[in-house]
Amino acid sequence: MLVTSISLSGEAHSFPLDQVPDLYDITDIDHYATESKVVFLLRAASGDGQVPVASGQPSNDAEHHLYIAIFNRDGTYQKTLQVADDFRIYQLGLFPSGNYLAYGYDKNDHSPKLAMLKDDVTILKYLQAPKGGVPDSPLGTLDGKGKGAAVYLAPVQFAGRNHSIYVVQSKTDYPLLEVTEAGEIREIHPKLPEGSQINMLIPSDESLYALVGEKDNRSIYEIDAVSGDLLKHFQVSKDQPGASVACVNGGKFLSFEDIKEKLVPLIGTAEPGVSASN
Repeated sequence: MLVTSISLSGEAHSFPLDQVPDLYDITDIDHYATESKVVFLLRAASGDGQVPVASGQPSNDAEHHLYIAIFNRDGTYQKTLQVADDFRIYQLGLFPSGNYLAYGYDKNDHSPKLAMLKDDVTILKYLQAPKGGVPDSPLGTLDGKGKGAAVYLAPVQFAGRNHSIYVVQSKTDYPLLEVTEAGEIREIHPKLPEGSQINMLIPSDESLYALVGEKDNRSIYEIDAVSGDLLKHFQVSKDQPGASVACVNGGKFLSFEDIKEKLVPLIGTAEPGVSASN
């Protein structure tokens, strides 16, 4: 997968993971963007232990570990850091201070862990989530009720805003968690319509915007980050250009469309009765 950033002025930058030195057989687990950096959480084998085969391709028998690859916003590679194996991270965020927020699980008992990492990705401290704020295990099960074989990792999203990172446990009834740079955690209980759950937070420079619903019945809610009150409600038609909103900037909705094999950015504003039109 090739990640590309596009500025409001239309300038594009790519982040080619195949150019990360000394790593191969790379899997992109997660990535996170700040105003100055883009960091990638990778699972890969190191070139130090590379075993060549007759085809000239590396052997997949080599040990794989977790790494964090760091790029500047212009796509320039900076460095790679290896993560300790005992903490299986699968969600990563970066604070302005340079410390990381990581979510994953203990490889021994699969207990979920939320941790602060130093800029060298060693553990600074584990954070204590509020009771009932996270599941007993980040591993989903076949029947979804805690029984049966674990078959997938429950979806979690990190969304940054100001000096905080918001933890979203997608399509669940768990609250939003706001984590500050000091490691303090605060619950937010969005007052969504009964039966509704947040699919994801839409990155925004001003407020919290949540995508709720599925396919033919999708809505975007602006949520008060303190009280959880719903400030605004936007409805988006799936057949409308720009229906898949990428972010909200300066009150405008930005999205991308594949038009004649070209990625075209679209900018729209909400209109009474018809939201996020372009």
